[in-house]
Amino acid sequence: MVNRSPLAWFKQRYKRRWMTWLDKRIPPDESVQLSLNSIFILPTGFGWSFIVMAFCLFLLGTNYQNNLMLLLCYLMLAIMLLALFYSHQNFARLALKVQHIKGFHCNEQGEFPLQVVSHNEHPGKCCYGTLQISWLLSTSQAPNAKKIYYEFPLNGDVSRSNGQRDTLDIPLSIAHRGKYYLPRLTIACDFPLGLFKCWTHLDFKAWVTVYPEPLEGRVNVAQQEADGEQSLLAPSLSGTADFYALTDYEVGQPLNRVAWKQVAKNGSWVIKQFTTSLSDNHIVSVPPSFNVEEAVSILTHQVLLLHGQQKTYGIKYRSIDIPPSNGRAHLLACLEALAVVENRNSAETPHIVRGSKSAYRSTANIDGDTVSQSDLPHGVR
Repeated sequence: MVNRSPLAWFKQRYKRRWMTWLDKRIPPDESVQLSLNSIFILPTGFGWSFIVMAFCLFLLGTNYQNNLMLLLCYLMLAIMLLALFYSHQNFARLALKVQHIKGFHCNEQGEFPLQVVSHNEHPGKCCYGTLQISWLLSTSQAPNAKKIYYEFPLNGDVSRSNGQRDTLDIPLSIAHRGKYYLPRLTIACDFPLGLFKCWTHLDFKAWVTVYPEPLEGRVNVAQQEADGEQSLLAPSLSGTADFYALTDYEVGQPLNRVAWKQVAKNGSWVIKQFTTSLSDNHIVSVPPSFNVEEAVSILTHQVLLLHGQQKTYGIKYRSIDIPPSNGRAHLLACLEALAVVENRNSAETPHIVRGSKSAYRSTANIDGDTVSQSDLPHGVR
């Protein structure tokens, strides 16, 4: 039993109730269009300074009966009200849709792609400014780590027939293999004057598979016969295979394999041996003495190697029994199986570790992804 302090218990309980409230107020969805219920707004630090300045001018103006100070105070308050209205109106035009998330290895950095699309209630109007995006729950396993914000400027181009189409690639780094449900994203914007900050916490119902780190090591690669049995290329007594050689007869061997012509010719008893025809199928496994993490890393490296050589391969390890095949879909199936085998971290909210700033791009300037690269992890591109 783990003893926790009352403060830690209170924080965990508050966090659980807060997430439950967010799930009711902003339900998870793959495509989100912001509305009144999903937007929060408060003055920024600069906005609070602006309010304090207006209040000081009001005190000075009333104390000294200075109409110019009062006029300036009222002007500042009018600007604050207009900024409040336009900041909310601009952010309410934002609509986001999650794209296909490609798997990546735990020693690499992946991307969480979001597409900014046109809002149904505001067709032809776009969200302007710079979006500040961060992960809501955790940016690092370190207790004192600072939260990382990624900035993505929006182009606000409404000249395209399909509306706004910006792609935001948010950095994603997870230190352990597995299949994870991604936490909520905090998206904020302070356009137009920086006096108010609008933000929201969105859950896109997104899952990501983190593959094991490839590691070179000792591995067992067996070829598979046509009948499904594993074997190595070796002499066989089967008459259905190709002829291999003549060897001396030993007591107990079948007489139907005796080369009677050689016996009648020189009197020496010999038998015919054949080789079993093996296919190009490979079954990859590791010695049982390896621990799980080392084994899946070695198997990942071997799978990527065989895929690069365009060979037919399968995996046999503990609960994994994948028959030989090839192609991109088979590679992803093998990597996903290795990612989740005997992994307690799967299906939990991951710790998003520190990563480099993502690049912003607009789909108007991007060539379409080729079929051979659309779903492959970074290690096989």
